[in-house]
Amino acid sequence: MSDASPSAPITLVLPDGQAIERVRLYERQQLDSGLWMYRIGVPLWQTAAGGGVEPAEYGTWVTAAQLRPLPGVDLGRVPTHPRTGTSAPARWAWLLDGRTHGRPATVHAEGCPNATDRAHPLGTMQALDALARPGTKACTVCDATEALLPILAHGQDDVPTPDD
Repeated sequence: MSDASPSAPITLVLPDGQAIERVRLYERQQLDSGLWMYRIGVPLWQTAAGGGVEPAEYGTWVTAAQLRPLPGVDLGRVPTHPRTGTSAPARWAWLLDGRTHGRPATVHAEGCPNATDRAHPLGTMQALDALARPGTKACTVCDATEALLPILAHGQDDVPTPDD
């Protein structure tokens, strides 16, 4: 994920409240909805070929709620892409690749290079319904996993049990 573009250190706040200081903020982008998203890189370790470990970086997009600025760090050099009045409206479009040759069905984002020519277009609700069926998975190459699986998981811990 590292590249030559300017970046700045920033603090990432994890879902359990822990904070990781000095993750890299690479860019800010405003969506058509007005929401600002921030592309970050989190330093980690990964298994190296042949054994051992080597430094790696996990990249993802987060909202401002997951970030805290570091005192004294200037974020002014980080590339910023505000929404323009000429931006096209945002629309998610999905594709469903059916089961073939023993492979499970897969939901892809429209334009995913891993989708086959046999994939069928779906709306967001249809994609979520497909992912709720056993044996269907979300593609990890495109945005399907990052965008759809959190929606499916949302509220799963909040479902009342018969004892509640």
